[in-house]
Amino acid sequence: MNLDPAVWGTVFPELLDSPVPTGTRPILGFRVNRIQIVQDEHHSSHLFLRGFGPRTYFWEPGKNVATCSGHTFAASDAPIHRVPAPGCRCGLYACHDLGEVARGVRTLRAGIDRFVLTGVAGTGIVRIHERGWRAQFARIVAISSELPEPSNGLFTFRAKVSGHKVIGRHLAQALAEKYQVRVVPLTRLAEVMRAAGDFLEGQA
Repeated sequence: MNLDPAVWGTVFPELLDSPVPTGTRPILGFRVNRIQIVQDEHHSSHLFLRGFGPRTYFWEPGKNVATCSGHTFAASDAPIHRVPAPGCRCGLYACHDLGEVARGVRTLRAGIDRFVLTGVAGTGIVRIHERGWRAQFARIVAISSELPEPSNGLFTFRAKVSGHKVIGRHLAQALAEKYQVRVVPLTRLAEVMRAAGDFLEGQA
């Protein structure tokens, strides 16, 4: 399915920059982000969602653009090739389904309330892998107030899922205002995400 920039350009401005009249429908996925509070030089606190690892990425509201500095994507180093490149780890990542997220939740240590589940939409160049994808552009389109219960089995949105609450009302409101998206229970996450795209792994 093609996406009409005249209709979706306010949601995905990168479509308006495309040299062709239509773009592909965004691909949807899931990721767990770390919640982090950063203080600036004026001692004001700012809320961010970030990835994992020593060379992590702080997600911005709206469109996020991946670049590659030779190790992984970064925001400050000069890019060395177009992202996401084959044979490299660069790109903005997401899992195909909640089964992969649930397995990842099992590896999280104490302090589980420092993490949150997000629904993301990828556009531009997207490379599909067995367990997920990595994209040139991505944006957070929904946030869940719950994390899926750790599980050894695989389940998708066709299966009934259960979760446990990890963020309270005030933090949920702050995240909604920061990223301009809805914060919903796990069972409603797919419904909200479908407003941004029509692809979900396991969906007919």
